[in-house]
Amino acid sequence: MSVDKSLLKRFILLYVEDDDVIRLELSQLLSNFFAKVLVAKDGKEGLRTFLENEDEIDIVLTDINMPYLNGIEMVKKIRGINSKVSVIFATAHSDTEFLAEAIKLRVQEYIVKPIDVRNLLSLMNDIASNLYQELLLKQQQEELSRYKEILDSNNIVIKTDIHLNITYVNDLFCQISGFDSHELIGKELKSLKFPDVASEVYTNLYAKVLNHKPWQGKLKNLKKDGTFYNTDAYVIPTLDETGEMNGAISIQKDITEELNKKREIQLALMKDKSDIYIKSKEGSLEQNSIINELKYKLETTQLELEHAIKNIDKYIYSNEKYRLENKNLKTEIGLYKKNSTSNIAFKMSKENSDLRLEIKKLKDKLSQVEQNDEKSISQLKVNYDEKITELEDKISELTEQLDSVQSDEVLLQKLEYWKEKAKMETQRVENLEKQIIAHADKSLLSKIFG
Repeated sequence: MSVDKSLLKRFILLYVEDDDVIRLELSQLLSNFFAKVLVAKDGKEGLRTFLENEDEIDIVLTDINMPYLNGIEMVKKIRGINSKVSVIFATAHSDTEFLAEAIKLRVQEYIVKPIDVRNLLSLMNDIASNLYQELLLKQQQEELSRYKEILDSNNIVIKTDIHLNITYVNDLFCQISGFDSHELIGKELKSLKFPDVASEVYTNLYAKVLNHKPWQGKLKNLKKDGTFYNTDAYVIPTLDETGEMNGAISIQKDITEELNKKREIQLALMKDKSDIYIKSKEGSLEQNSIINELKYKLETTQLELEHAIKNIDKYIYSNEKYRLENKNLKTEIGLYKKNSTSNIAFKMSKENSDLRLEIKKLKDKLSQVEQNDEKSISQLKVNYDEKITELEDKISELTEQLDSVQSDEVLLQKLEYWKEKAKMETQRVENLEKQIIAHADKSLLSKIFG
């Protein structure tokens, strides 16, 4: 048989042997398999070592014939302290008297000297396997016990017999329902039903459980004071070792407070929805009013912009008119100068004087026209710069107001359209200024733009 070294490493061994050579050699070998090997040279020392390490030692391997205290006497004293520790005797005896003593002391195994190490390890492996299974079983039992405590402390637990008559209720059930346990023992499970619960609920529950099937659902249970509480319930049949049903167990969680909170939340949500609807209706009216106002402002701004465009057209027309007049005046002056030079020989009197007078008048008129043009162009430039700035500010303000109160895609598109149009008109004014600069007289431009 193979030895599970990892299994043996879970346990601690007490080895008692009076032969120094055997004790040293075997203890060193066993140290490779066990988590720890405690060694004693006689029964008295072995008992003392056991008492000092009682909670740790799992297996005792001991010789029988030893000084001070033999193996049987030592094990008798150990059994008086711990009745469960596993014991293996190593002995040269195999008579009936020894076997009877070993049985009385509940010794698991015995081996005959000289010791067969393989056989010893095989026996120890069997014992360790049993100990490990007992340990797992103990852990499972402790875990189940903890689960039961948690279950009992947090859930209603009801047990019934095969006819679904109540045989047990836990403290939490009594605390919630107000009933004492003796008031319900022997009564049917459906006696807990609140009067307004449909009979079909318990009919379906009984049918499933009595057919060895679990039932799950919500129950409305009666309290002792006539009120009720709600639970999430799970009822399962319990079976005996032959697989026959011997009763049922119901685990229920009180959800009364949870349902009450849900109802409160639903009522609050209904109220909130009503308030939101009223506010949204009021807000919609207010928003429509603001939108209409913005539409009116946009239309007004559009008219102002169109008026400004017309004024700009007039300004361009006037500027072109003045430019042509200037050009004509300069042509006339040139002609007058030319004629005065060519005819000087025969027009030295009155005509020459009239020509000078006319030239002076033309120069004065030209100067006056230039001054008027300068003032007019300068004033128009200032006025339209202010107007464009004012319109841009208005459009920006209206855009911000419109963005803050509504998200109507059509209005946004209109706003983008007027923004783009304002931008195009600004560009158009700039282009006109460039055209004026390109075509106007340089001396006149220097006076206008400084």
